Amino acid sequence: MERSRMLVGVRNCFAFIWLCLCSVVVAAEDVIELYAVDYPPYMIVSDVNNISGIDVDVTREAFAAVGITAKINTAPWKRVLKNLEHGRVLGALSCSKRPDRVSFMLFSDQVSEANQVAVMSKGLDDRKLVNFQDLSNFKVIAVEGWGIQRELVRKNIPHTTTAEMDNGIKSVVYRDIDVFYSGELTTLYRAGQLGIQDDIKIKRFTDKESSSFHLCLSKGYPDSQRLLQLFNTGLAKIKASGRFDAIYEQYL
Repeated sequence: MERSRMLVGVRNCFAFIWLCLCSVVVAAEDVIELYAVDYPPYMIVSDVNNISGIDVDVTREAFAAVGITAKINTAPWKRVLKNLEHGRVLGALSCSKRPDRVSFMLFSDQVSEANQVAVMSKGLDDRKLVNFQDLSNFKVIAVEGWGIQRELVRKNIPHTTTAEMDNGIKSVVYRDIDVFYSGELTTLYRAGQLGIQDDIKIKRFTDKESSSFHLCLSKGYPDSQRLLQLFNTGLAKIKASGRFDAIYEQYL
């Protein structure tokens, strides 16, 4: 009888330990770490303890909708990319889908998009600005060295340059410049900070497509496929509830 009670006690002890271990595993699975870099308004890194932005908030809330806490950290993009390639980190935000990344990344459903647009003062007559090449008929400015400025060079579109976005926005409001060629959401967000968002308007080109941004997860990281499916489920939930649109409105 004594031996039987001891065996029962041992079994109960092991059962308790197993339940504790399972609880730890579940808790660990309920918290994930992802990476972001500073790219307002998609990702806004004020410091390591203060990371926000459209894609950051969408990602957190989409995972929360399926019971997962997403912690967002920051690191240099090249380091993040290398760690993703080797499966050392789970994922990163605001990734564009490119052929050279497909071999080691999984891409979520679209989280956000980027559009290169014409930024103008509210009063400018833009009826003759339809296609990208129509910029040749306007006084254009762009930020020196940015990819979109190099696009103007490749397309032989005359333009002047500025060292910073703020000057580009102010140029169409206060100076004799017709168009600031820039990213749509980035410019609207900054114009709002400058207090002149109501003084500008945005026009997209009929012959330019949007670039989509996704949550990207490393194929080499454990359980990344399941977590991607859960994220897509959560993303659909917050879109259906209206929370997705509310996040956009918060920043723009």
